[in-house]
Amino acid sequence: MIPIELRSSRLRIRRADSGDASASFRWFADASVTRYLPLAGKSVLPLESIESFLAQAASSDRPELAVTIELNSHGPIGCGGFRNFDDHAAEVSLVIGEPALWGRGLGREALHLLLRFGFADLGLTAIWLIVRSDNEPALKLFRALGFEVVEHRRGAVTVDGIPRDKYKMLLSKNDYEELAG
Repeated sequence: MIPIELRSSRLRIRRADSGDASASFRWFADASVTRYLPLAGKSVLPLESIESFLAQAASSDRPELAVTIELNSHGPIGCGGFRNFDDHAAEVSLVIGEPALWGRGLGREALHLLLRFGFADLGLTAIWLIVRSDNEPALKLFRALGFEVVEHRRGAVTVDGIPRDKYKMLLSKNDYEELAG
């Protein structure tokens, strides 16, 4: 297994484990947190399902590499990781689960750490993500980090009876290195 210990001045990102289940359960039960996630408008994930997923993810890098994001002075504040590995590409995901901490640049900081890890340590040449087209804060962040829309999925998901579009966005290692300069 690949060791995961990513740090910035404010954050620590480590491999997720079953001890993170209660925080994840709380985040994924919060409609404001799941508003733009595939869970939007659906029932809450059972705690046992989260515990099972995290126990498996704690012992393997594939098919999902799950991480917990900690604020140095606060403990766990979010989760994310990589999945859908294909040759030298993978999907990245990130959720800051504490709404009181939104708008402070923590998502940007965490995503930057994950991108650097993905390109340098996992050997990826491309990292992609899926985002709802109405999630303006996320789109602004992803575009600022160099992600570009490569696919527009019209009506990809229905939330509360309303069809919503999704974008697949991609960042190549070359583009990342140019922007990171």
